[in-house]
Amino acid sequence: MSSLVFVSLGSIAILSQQQPPTTAYAQQQLQAFIAKLTGKDEVPAVDTQAIGKAQFQLNSDGNEINYDLTTTNLNSFTIAHVHQGKTGENRPPVAELQMGKGKIASSDLQGPLAGRQIPDLIDLMKNGGTYANVHTQQNPNDEFRGQITTG
Repeated sequence: MSSLVFVSLGSIAILSQQQPPTTAYAQQQLQAFIAKLTGKDEVPAVDTQAIGKAQFQLNSDGNEINYDLTTTNLNSFTIAHVHQGKTGENRPPVAELQMGKGKIASSDLQGPLAGRQIPDLIDLMKNGGTYANVHTQQNPNDEFRGQITTG
C-alpha cells in the first residue's frame, strides 16, 4: 500500500492506494487445508486398512487450489472428490480429484458450486463445510473420507 500526505494550513489529508481486491484477497487468504482419510469417518463407516491424506493450498493468485492426494494400502482407485458437507453428512461432490498432485479451478466446480468461484470453495473449507473421499472398485460408494480442516 502506498500513501500520499498533504499538509495545508491547519489540516492534514492522507490518501491511501489499496491493492486490487483479488491480489489483496490472495495475499491475506493464502491458506493450507488438510484431510486425513479413514474408513471409520465414512457414513456409514467402512472396514478398510487403507488410509490417505489430501492437502490443499490456495495459489498466490487466489484463483486455483493446488492439491496432493496420497494413500496407503489402497487397491483399485477409481475416483475421489471434494464434497460439500459437515462431519457425518453425505452431500454432493463439488470438485473431482485424481491421485497425486492436481489443481482445482473455478471451471472445475460442480454440483452446488457449479458456476461459482474458488473463494466460495475456500469459504466452505474454512468453515468445516467440506470433506474429501476416495472411491474404489471394492467400495464404489466410498472407501474412506476425511473432513477438510485448516492446516
